[in-house]
Amino acid sequence: MSKPKIEIGPFRFLPSAFKATGKPPLGEWAGPLQFALWCQRASPWWIGDMLNLGDAHFGEDFSQVCEGHVSADMLQRYESVARRVPPENRRESLSWSAHAAVARLPHDRQRVMLDKAEKYGWSSDMLRRKVRESLEGVAQ
Repeated sequence: MSKPKIEIGPFRFLPSAFKATGKPPLGEWAGPLQFALWCQRASPWWIGDMLNLGDAHFGEDFSQVCEGHVSADMLQRYESVARRVPPENRRESLSWSAHAAVARLPHDRQRVMLDKAEKYGWSSDMLRRKVRESLEGVAQ
């Protein structure tokens, strides 16, 4: 299998490195850097959604595609959060970890908690605590 690479102008994104040809001016760095940051935030969703779609289309055979690239536990987490938090509930401004914190809630409660996290600037740890508190309140 060939190693993936992405080239944007003089910039090359490789599996374990970033390279620039020549000495591009400062103004040319913003787009590629923003792209890399966007990929970092989006990739857990891409992986989880791909795993869920691949499983739906190909069954058990699909899991072999990922063997050896990432731990089975991490793949399972990506898949679970992507399955439990539908795209319409996902917030671009919040981390994947924040969404993982609300994944076990019903969809309407996910939206409420994610809205509050956005509004009040909660970290994923704070959101996790708030979710736990809301679940304890329901259990009592």
